[in-house]
Amino acid sequence: MSQANHPFHAVSDGAEGQPLDPKANQAAWVTFGGLVMLLTAGYWNMLTFTSSFWDNPLYSHGWIVPVFAGVLIWMKSGVNFNLAATETRTFLAALAGCVVLFSLAKQEVFGMPSWLAMLVVLVLIGLYFYNIKHAQLYQASSSERWLGLAIIAAALVVRLIASYYDANPIDRYSYIMALVGVCQMVGGKKMLHWAGLPLCFLMFMFPLPSRVEHTVLLFLQKVAAITSTWTLQLMGVPALRDGNRIMIDQLPLEVADACSGLRMGTIFGAMAVAMAMIIARPWWDRLTILLSAIPIALATNVIRITATALLYMAFPGNELVQHAVHDWAGFVMMPIALGFLWFELQLLTRITVPIESDDYSAFGAAHG
Repeated sequence: MSQANHPFHAVSDGAEGQPLDPKANQAAWVTFGGLVMLLTAGYWNMLTFTSSFWDNPLYSHGWIVPVFAGVLIWMKSGVNFNLAATETRTFLAALAGCVVLFSLAKQEVFGMPSWLAMLVVLVLIGLYFYNIKHAQLYQASSSERWLGLAIIAAALVVRLIASYYDANPIDRYSYIMALVGVCQMVGGKKMLHWAGLPLCFLMFMFPLPSRVEHTVLLFLQKVAAITSTWTLQLMGVPALRDGNRIMIDQLPLEVADACSGLRMGTIFGAMAVAMAMIIARPWWDRLTILLSAIPIALATNVIRITATALLYMAFPGNELVQHAVHDWAGFVMMPIALGFLWFELQLLTRITVPIESDDYSAFGAAHG
């Protein structure tokens, strides 16, 4: 292996951006995966505390966010998904086993010590990066690597400060900052171009800061109650709003925390961000999708509350039906929201400039 193609050899500006040869490329991926595993182990107490929020219905989607992030990185890496490959089957089997294992532990079928849970996750991370080791990386300059190291150091300093002041949200975000630093240090700006945003996508697995959550929750509850009352009145239903409660012929319908739309907004916001990363559309189409995520989530929530109110009126006093309607209404929100998104994509396809080149490739690609 020549020094010019060594992944961590200082290079001149002329050699910057050259593709690494297979051995150097694999060494870079081993380094990247190893550093991610070390960071995950170092932040394990924070990640364990974060997972406790996933029992809250508002953040029950948190466990699947790392899986989404992994899929995004895989797609952007340029490595083809090969189910016939032994390493791919091994990783998928390990992922399925991990889900089953944690599900059984969650159901208290058996107790899983924290060190064992960390070991399982670290093995899963190692297998994942072993699967994408063929994704092409490029030589980075010394300045790029030093910048990455500085970002990692800054993230660790931020974590120390956050730990001292017990600022959990800042501690969580320093983990993302450190991962971005590792990406910059190992792969330079080329890798950061396509892998940086999927790494930042991990922020969706964290709960909102309590002050922000409380403020947004109250706002969304009020908006949902006002808009749903207005919609029912337009339909001829004698509905009145009393705070976050909708009164229909003395039948109270409470717009509770779970009905505020915060959960739907968070989940659908994450999906909109993921779609904006994947689709090969002009930047203005992606921006439109991102900006429409919250209005679509609010509209979907209003549909849910309005339909629930109408069914409550159709079956007055039937607690069994009302309980089933309240529980199952949440499951139809995502298909409705996806329907809105599909309609929006169809509309954008017809009113924006069609794609005829690679100029609009979704947030870069591993192979440039």
